[in-house]
Amino acid sequence: MLQWIKDLLAEFNPRALKAAITALALVGFGVYVLASGSSAPSKVNISKPSSSSSNQEVKTPSIYIHVAGAVRKPGIYQLDSGSRVFDAVLLAGGFTNKANQASVNMARILNDGEQLLVSTGATAMSSTETSSLISLNQASSSQLEELPGVGPALAGRMVDWRSANGGFKSKEDLLNVAGIGDKLFAAVKDLVTL
Repeated sequence: MLQWIKDLLAEFNPRALKAAITALALVGFGVYVLASGSSAPSKVNISKPSSSSSNQEVKTPSIYIHVAGAVRKPGIYQLDSGSRVFDAVLLAGGFTNKANQASVNMARILNDGEQLLVSTGATAMSSTETSSLISLNQASSSQLEELPGVGPALAGRMVDWRSANGGFKSKEDLLNVAGIGDKLFAAVKDLVTL
């Protein structure tokens, strides 16, 4: 059969063969256009495979926050990345009557794995004095890194110790955090508050 096709092609002029193929293609396109009822195809529909993966939506990354202290429903909450402190406080049912609402910056953006601790009552220090101090029980890991001699690893251990022990009860509790000795404690003790 292959020989028969070769013999048939040998009899035709190559230009005539190209012209015939082109004519057939144009006739086929014309039939397609007439059958579709328009002068040219206006839209090509490509159907999606009917798998469950095609129905997935793009989701905003989530973060987990531990809300503790003077809120109505303390616990761990899942929020969208980029959420702020007020979002976490609202999820936790809002402040209790004993909450010191000034103890948290409601506009601050939250970080994954953070503990948000709302303190109770007012402190005896003046507001200018407390604003310059870093709260051991409320500061994020990056805020703790502002202390002299405290890097990311040590700040992380401080946050972990705080979470595991229900917060710092006194400044001296810092000595229980691995990596904080007498010299570092002496350098930071006057720069922190509970």
